[in-house]
Amino acid sequence: MIHAYNDTYLNSVMHNLGAVFDIAINALEIKIDLFADIFANSKIARGIEKGVPNILAGKSATEMLMIILEKDIDYNLVPINRTPEYWAGWVLANAQWYLNKTFKEIISVMPLSTLINMYYPYHEADEMKIIEKIKDHFSQVSSLKMIRKKRKLTQEQLAMLSGVNVRSIRSYEQGDNDILKAQGDTLLMLARALDCTVEELLQ
Repeated sequence: MIHAYNDTYLNSVMHNLGAVFDIAINALEIKIDLFADIFANSKIARGIEKGVPNILAGKSATEMLMIILEKDIDYNLVPINRTPEYWAGWVLANAQWYLNKTFKEIISVMPLSTLINMYYPYHEADEMKIIEKIKDHFSQVSSLKMIRKKRKLTQEQLAMLSGVNVRSIRSYEQGDNDILKAQGDTLLMLARALDCTVEELLQ
């Protein structure tokens, strides 16, 4: 697997994201999943995903946070205690590098609040255990659901846009009906509504 950046940067990215999530949630009191969403859509997230050097190693956690929130922050303390929020940021950075997925994709299958709730007992285990857990979540989520969530559409909105009834969409996403056996017209309507290829829906 080709990664966006060399693993020599990984420890720095993990430490910074750990501190970013700790400060944002514990010091600035931003709601967990709201901050995760803001972060996943930020220049910092995209820079890490693309391996931009001055983002990987050229910024402190506070500088990253100011870019993420698009405002100045009067907070320079780097968390010393490894809180569940710090651990979640650390794991998120590691999972993004290892799985080669975007932060949005990871958060769509495992919300940050869920990850934080897994602090006990996973923080004492080998890091690969939690990464494997995240990887398992990807295999349990249909491509249709992942693409729909990326587009920020509800099942009902997708039904209106595509002309495919919501009951069918729900059954494809839950695996009750096999999307591989869906009619060609249905797949085309879904693909057009989601601005993706039929092949992407069938992955």
